[in-house]
Amino acid sequence: MSYKIDIENCLAALQTGGLILYPTDTIWGIGCDATNEAAIAKIYALKKELMKKV
Repeated sequence: MSYKIDIENCLAALQTGGLILYPTDTIWGIGCDATNEAAIAKIYALKKELMKKV
């Protein structure tokens, strides 16, 4: 099984300020380029939106 295309897609998303989801041992993680302030803001906005639904 090759993950080459998946990795390339993730890199493309990260390089353009996008978010990615990745599996961990127990849940899914949300990731971004930690040096990109706009991408970090997207994570905070997403989490804020999700907390409204709880």
